[in-house]
Amino acid sequence: MRHGTYLRNEHGIKKFAEMAMGQLTRKVTKKSAFYREMNENLLVEKANLRLRGEELYEKAMLDPSDFFSVRRRLWANTTLVVAVLIAAIVLGYIAVLAFIEGDTPLLSVMRWVIAGILAVVLTGGGMIVSERLIEVLLPEGTPRYQRLGDVGRGSAVLWGVLLIGILVTILGVSEVRASELSAQENSSMVYIGFIVLSVLLPIIAGALRWDAMRFIDVYKTTMAHRQIESRLAQIDSILRQNEEFESNFYKIKSLEHWDQVNTFKTHKDNYNQKKGIVENLSGHFAQTYDTFQAEANKRYSQDIRDITSKSIRKLELVEKDKPVGGKLGQGKGQGKLSQQPRPATAPPAEASTSTADSSADVNESDVYLSPKPIR
Repeated sequence: MRHGTYLRNEHGIKKFAEMAMGQLTRKVTKKSAFYREMNENLLVEKANLRLRGEELYEKAMLDPSDFFSVRRRLWANTTLVVAVLIAAIVLGYIAVLAFIEGDTPLLSVMRWVIAGILAVVLTGGGMIVSERLIEVLLPEGTPRYQRLGDVGRGSAVLWGVLLIGILVTILGVSEVRASELSAQENSSMVYIGFIVLSVLLPIIAGALRWDAMRFIDVYKTTMAHRQIESRLAQIDSILRQNEEFESNFYKIKSLEHWDQVNTFKTHKDNYNQKKGIVENLSGHFAQTYDTFQAEANKRYSQDIRDITSKSIRKLELVEKDKPVGGKLGQGKGQGKLSQQPRPATAPPAEASTSTADSSADVNESDVYLSPKPIR
């Protein structure tokens, strides 16, 4: 019922085989174009990642043994800084509320807002000024200060004066609340403890942040390098998988369509025997499995070559060794990115007498992504 017209045609097997061959090449070409477009995007991403990696190779990076210890240290410092800041802001908020009064609801709301803003400003200012002052006084091991040079040394007095001013302000603000708490508890230790905490917490937060900033640049560089290497390995794996998927899809579909043609040939032979029709398949690709596969491979190669045109598949496949960059504890010039250059296309016969310079030009020239044979 589905293929009655092909059964009644005296060249039905050839016509049906042409129809099946067209369906096969259309399906596999569409799927191959999908995978090859994905591979093209991955190759572009890979090239961009390698360019980004070349920028990181010249910077200092952590050794694998130091990376995880530095990461734990940064996590601990970040957690402590957040906890210290929250405690300092709470103490500052409580201290500021002691001398800001409000009777009406609107004034009460304004009182809370003003107290919160002053607490954040005093705590944040104390932390930042403390960090800058420590950075100027102890420049060793601080990459940012090394980039700035000696310009920051003259600002030590400025940061010191600002820090003293902020600490005096915190001391004056917290003294009122400390006196109230000391009177309520009838203990001078409460008075001293409240003031000392209010003054020291911003300095502690600044010191912790300074300690974290000593390693943040080299840690981020190492982290970016590790992410690039991981993504490059993932891209290579995806490229191999896509090649396998493309090859397997072709094999499966070619077998399915040959089975379809072979089944139709059986029905057609029975029909021809009843009707006395003689159909000669000599020289046609529908005659045997091998001729069918050879014709399918030929048509598929032509179609996929038209899709993956050389004019839009220009790739740089020849790579040079790139330095990995100096790690902490690594001597200058140690470590190279070991990359094997991919073989370039062989030169034509008439160019066999060219010099060594021209051979080098051929090896470093751009090559194109050509259709790969189905395995």
